[in-house]
Amino acid sequence: MKSFAGKMVYITGGSSGIGLEMGKLFSAGGADVLLLARNRDKLQEAARAVENSRLSPGQKIGTLSVDVADHVDVDRKMTAALERHGAPDILVNSAGINKYADHFENITHAMFDEVIKTNLYGTRNMISALLAAMKPRKGHIVILSSAAGLFGMFGYTSYGTSKAALLGFADSLRYELRPLGMKLTVVCPPEVDTPMNLDEARTLPAEGRAMKNLAGIMSPEYAAAAIVKAVAKGQYLCIPGPLTRFLYLMHRLSNGRLTRATSDATVWLARRKIGRTRS
Repeated sequence: MKSFAGKMVYITGGSSGIGLEMGKLFSAGGADVLLLARNRDKLQEAARAVENSRLSPGQKIGTLSVDVADHVDVDRKMTAALERHGAPDILVNSAGINKYADHFENITHAMFDEVIKTNLYGTRNMISALLAAMKPRKGHIVILSSAAGLFGMFGYTSYGTSKAALLGFADSLRYELRPLGMKLTVVCPPEVDTPMNLDEARTLPAEGRAMKNLAGIMSPEYAAAAIVKAVAKGQYLCIPGPLTRFLYLMHRLSNGRLTRATSDATVWLARRKIGRTRS
């Protein structure tokens, strides 16, 4: 692993899942780590796990409760974080929700708005609050999108929209950061075995579940390792997992026709199975 000794890493969504696993890896690489999330109790538990991964006892592991969807809260908390912890060399935007995976007709304006505010505006808010401080350090920004941002998905009109928007945001922001000597990595993993899946499972239609099964499920440890490796290499687009990369290649080469045809067939089979079950 590349050494991250002397680096300061801020990680949103750092109390669980991919964010927590990345915290462990950066800590094992020698970095100081600030974990950010809303739940203070989960943050404290996560901090202990990250501390246990430290390369040396002198590394600083901190936590800060913040709601990334609230730009006022973000601005205030990041001002305090900069004073206490210093500017980040690496900012990982991992916070996200998928509470409303359902048919579009069941997604209210408030539900859609909540997902967009957390997943899209949350990333925007963090970068806006920290960019000026990161510029002198030629910092590195990481944005977690999703395979759902690369491909459409049944039941993902809110989550998929937020993740596709992050790809457009990242692609545009990259052009602005490059002349400043700053790097950006945007990540598109498939389904990852994280607590977020429990929220999704409550409403995810069977057709959506069948489509997600095409790409399989990935451990947060595997995803985190792929992302940290991409950061170390200065890679722009990171798609963890050979199967997801293959599906994306087929999607690009066929101009989407192959993946849409496969997904349409998957939805048809899922709906046929539902019909047999109900009858």
